[in-house]
Amino acid sequence: MDILIINPGLQDSPFITEHLGIASLKSYTIHKGFTADVLDMAIENFSIEQVVQRVLDVNPKMAGLSLLDDTKYSGLELIQSLREKGYKGSVIVGGYFPTFSSKEILKDFLTIDYIVRGEGELTLAELMGVILNKSLLQLKDIKGLSYRENGKIIENLARPLISNLDILPEIDRKYTFELINRGINIRIYATRGCWGQCSFCDISSFYKTNTGKLWRRRSVKHLVDEIEYLTYSFNQNYFIFNDDQFLTKGSKALEYVNSFADELNSRSLNIKFELMCRADTVQHDVMSKLKSVGLQKVFLGIESFDPKQLKRFNKNITLRQNLKSLILLHRLGIDVTVSIILADAYTGFWDLIKQFVFLFELKNRYFNSPQCKISVNKKLEVYRGSPVYQEYKAKGLIKKDNYLGIITYRMKFWTTIRIFLYNIEEFFTIKITGKRKEQKTNFEKLDRYKFNH
Repeated sequence: MDILIINPGLQDSPFITEHLGIASLKSYTIHKGFTADVLDMAIENFSIEQVVQRVLDVNPKMAGLSLLDDTKYSGLELIQSLREKGYKGSVIVGGYFPTFSSKEILKDFLTIDYIVRGEGELTLAELMGVILNKSLLQLKDIKGLSYRENGKIIENLARPLISNLDILPEIDRKYTFELINRGINIRIYATRGCWGQCSFCDISSFYKTNTGKLWRRRSVKHLVDEIEYLTYSFNQNYFIFNDDQFLTKGSKALEYVNSFADELNSRSLNIKFELMCRADTVQHDVMSKLKSVGLQKVFLGIESFDPKQLKRFNKNITLRQNLKSLILLHRLGIDVTVSIILADAYTGFWDLIKQFVFLFELKNRYFNSPQCKISVNKKLEVYRGSPVYQEYKAKGLIKKDNYLGIITYRMKFWTTIRIFLYNIEEFFTIKITGKRKEQKTNFEKLDRYKFNH
């Protein structure tokens, strides 16, 4: 095997789904003539020791790992264990975490050979061609690649984003049947990237590390071709769109949705689906049309009911727009999961109390069914790639900043106390109503896997 692509998801993870990223990498590399497979630790519920043994048994020429902030610990531990057990192949990492910390990783972890920054399909395929001597390219020619050469860290130019997503083959569905048997719905993507500019989010920053249009979508025909294939191949008609931003604003949104609906109807595809969007894309005509062809639920990035906080988050959305979107979805009978960030560095105690009041009213007035939920982030999580990280750092608000750890920042005193009490309330609620599996991460344990020059 040329490459085994691994998602080092947490064992016994409470949230399991298809990793469309590694599935797309597998499909594209096979499309380019290589042999590849994927291994998802979370789905297979493998320990690091079990994955190491699987890799050694298969002995691929390359091992690729997709690393996020919540999987970087297990991923780095896995890589070190592979090296300790004698794995000699090339180790390649990609994803959000390596993209924003490529230089630090190559400096501190000599067990890693290459880092693919940003979108990975084209860069990985070109790198494999060079490693396997199937290409006339040299490492310096591969855009989006970071590596070491003669002890020096090299960061090649950024790779342009894939402008036409239709060139990508349908993603690999190795785990789909297994997940369906567990009662987990199929995920699919219609777009990549996000056109929003939220200060707390690293999605736009991730795509900005490359050049090109930040938000792209597949053609309606290409998308519905895959939906039709999945419907008949897996006997399923419920889908979750995995997009960071499914819709755009204005008349173009309705034009696309009408085309999407017409294509589904022309093929007699009676599906149901969920999607994610912003409040300023919730238009009556758009949502009505989507509901007519199966829309069941919307994950709505409200983020705040505090106008000052919305401005700090650079949402470019007003409190009135947030409320209007919730009322409209309620009237159309579309379920909603509302995403909220209670506090950031500037949130005062009474600002926090007003958020609680809004959430109470929201639940009582505008929830259609028990399927409606509130996704609460008690405090803003700061990621290295986000604009808010740069802002907090410039203003001296960052207390702890380690690329291997969690970034902490200063908050107002009484807000911190109320969040602390909220955590206690949540803890005892869980104790009374039933245990929830928590995954603990401890970046200090990585010290034994860290190798400085």
